[in-house]
Amino acid sequence: MICKQPIESEREEAIPDTRLCAAHGQEIEQFGGEFKLSAEQEKTSKKTSFKVNYGGISTTRTRNIVAMEKLKDAYDLAQFEPEE
Repeated sequence: MICKQPIESEREEAIPDTRLCAAHGQEIEQFGGEFKLSAEQEKTSKKTSFKVNYGGISTTRTRNIVAMEKLKDAYDLAQFEPEE
């Protein structure tokens, strides 16, 4: 959480493991997004076989810690800047 504001129910329903409100969810995109996605081709062939059979693709999503830290730093800096 960056600003301690409650997460909107629509956002929480769409992205259950989010930690950001909608405003910061959009803002983190400039740092690479809240999550990193990776995909891996599944192999269905036996380990000892020379023939390679591929199945589906499995995806994993991990939190983008670097982007979260950059967003937090930007938020903290904005809190201390005087308004004009």
